[in-house]
Amino acid sequence: MILTKEQKNILNTLIDKYERSASFRGESKKTQHFYVKPEEIYPKYLDEREYDFFVRLNQDIRDIKSKGYVTISEINMRVTKISLVYEKLHEVYAALERNPKRDKLLIINEILEGQKEYLLDLDSDSDIATALLEYINEQFRRLSLGKFPEYYEETEKDPVADYEDFWSALKYLIITRDDVYIRDVSVRLFSDSKRLEQLKGRISGCLYKYGNFPEKETVLEECGVIQTPSYVILRGPVEICFGEQFLDIGKLKGDIAFSTETLKGITGIKVNGKRVITIENLTSFHSITLSHGEVAIYLGGYHNRTKREFLKLLYLNNISLDFCHFGDIDAGGFYIYEHLRRMTGIPFRTLKMDKEMLALYSEFTKKLSLNDISRIKSLIEKYRNEEINNPESSRIIETLKYMIDNNVKLEQEAIQ
Repeated sequence: MILTKEQKNILNTLIDKYERSASFRGESKKTQHFYVKPEEIYPKYLDEREYDFFVRLNQDIRDIKSKGYVTISEINMRVTKISLVYEKLHEVYAALERNPKRDKLLIINEILEGQKEYLLDLDSDSDIATALLEYINEQFRRLSLGKFPEYYEETEKDPVADYEDFWSALKYLIITRDDVYIRDVSVRLFSDSKRLEQLKGRISGCLYKYGNFPEKETVLEECGVIQTPSYVILRGPVEICFGEQFLDIGKLKGDIAFSTETLKGITGIKVNGKRVITIENLTSFHSITLSHGEVAIYLGGYHNRTKREFLKLLYLNNISLDFCHFGDIDAGGFYIYEHLRRMTGIPFRTLKMDKEMLALYSEFTKKLSLNDISRIKSLIEKYRNEEINNPESSRIIETLKYMIDNNVKLEQEAIQ
């Protein structure tokens, strides 16, 4: 039997209800019945001006009833309820040329089992591997509830192949060590320069949710996959060594930018001063007034592997200096600060990121969103657990509490 469009819509609606049910998950203690009213799918079924459609739909419904796929209830020739015949499920799936959800879940379960085995064999302590193992464990729970995994796109033409592409990209991020352009990676993995861009939102969302990245928008860049070359900008009394050649930035009137490719050639760094300040936003980098002996560094909005290696070399060559970070006084700013400390191992302190600045520039503050409040509360718990290891924690906790109590946050550009 070749189904009409209307018959397919009715049967697919009934199957969808079944696949979302406790019966499908094996959790129902009583027999469930799955039905739909014609007007729920086609409101014009009740419109007296649509008599021809009414007659045609009635015939379609009776045809699938004659095949035993459904039973119907009716009053005065009007169908009031279309119920799925559970015993005919296999035939209904076949008629729709639709794969049962249970079969899809089993395939996905096998994919996740394989990815978990790969990650455990890899024995990597990277943030990405740790995040993916946590993601997998949560998806096993979802599968047990009859749900598709997060970031699995049911609407794709071939959702399983799409999900495998998603995993191919995630695994690449674990093993890559150098900065690479997103289009180059895409061609390497998929022979398609635009494929990774299509997956970017889901990849970033997954790693941001289950990993430890400060901002969702910069996840790929922090993993070394970049759209265009990125730069580190420096100003202040610092000398950069490239093998046998030296560049004295302190003699320049302004600043100088190094691409991430150039950073790889740096062999030594000497700061002729007392403090190094990393700055989150470019406007603040240019407007901040530096005291004598201070070096300012703009990291280009995020810090990837190459930039972190540069910072580590800077620290090792100047370990006695004071290292500070100046960023937005909001959840994102503190997450960036925490990520910077953890990923570089440098004991950064915060600079101008305290409740005093919030009070001083109160006219420029903004209200917190619900997401801000949630992230700030998570940060408070995190810093409470780190008070012994980070002398800054108590002061940061005070600032975070002040933000919640006064419903404020502040962009660093407002601070003079």
